[in-house]
Amino acid sequence: MAILINRVKIRNNLLELGKFTLFSIRRFLVGTLIVVSCYLLYFSPVNIVTTSLLEVVGKTLSAGVLIYNGSIDSVKLAYGRLSYFKDLESENLRLKLELTELKKIKQLALDARVENQALRQMLRVPPKLRNNFVTAKIVGVSSTPFASSAVIQAGEADGVRVNDVVKGKSGLIGRITEISKNYSTVVLIDDHNSRIPLITSNSKARGLLAKQGDRLKMIHLKEDHTATIGEMIYTSGDGKIYPKGIAVAKIERVTHEGVFVKLVEHFDDMEFVIIESTL
Repeated sequence: MAILINRVKIRNNLLELGKFTLFSIRRFLVGTLIVVSCYLLYFSPVNIVTTSLLEVVGKTLSAGVLIYNGSIDSVKLAYGRLSYFKDLESENLRLKLELTELKKIKQLALDARVENQALRQMLRVPPKLRNNFVTAKIVGVSSTPFASSAVIQAGEADGVRVNDVVKGKSGLIGRITEISKNYSTVVLIDDHNSRIPLITSNSKARGLLAKQGDRLKMIHLKEDHTATIGEMIYTSGDGKIYPKGIAVAKIERVTHEGVFVKLVEHFDDMEFVIIESTL
């Protein structure tokens, strides 16, 4: 890196030299014009300044102007090229420094990965299940007082299977109950027969999601539960259908009648879903 920095310094020195050269040429030519003008005004009688002498002086001055202009253009061109190379060298140096930092970060990530694998083997942690994901479009939603379901545009041809989990952007939507070649039926979580095992985020109270009328609540909670308003509710993993840790709802009200919740997903304005299989 020190070599790269020295190269940039050399480029800067060349630019300063170019500026000095341009300045010197200007001063020389201006001085020459001043000397010639003074000589003609003070030392040459009017009768001596003949037409021939005037022609010679004119040509000399014209040549000086041409030389001056040519020199200025050359120096400007050289200065412009040096400026371009200076910017290019600086950008190249910045990119090389950034690449060096990225290589360090990559090495740290690789070291952390190796260390993580070693610790998992030492602690005998089982490997994570690999999830398969399919994105599908919702083609229809049916919601009645007795059942809630949806039809999605993905089926057996897409690798969808019965009991696959269906999620949205924020949380759980339901599970696959029927499949055809290109379409599937999803039972939504607010269906009367869903009965999804849940656990609260802070109090760790366990229960089931159930629909009573037009309200959703947690049932089969222990009498001494400490569930509070604002707690998030996730799948508990009990029952082996829904994996643990998927967001489902948020506690909206706690009364003597029970713990009432509000779903994190809204089916009315949803267009796409994700089908997840852990098989």
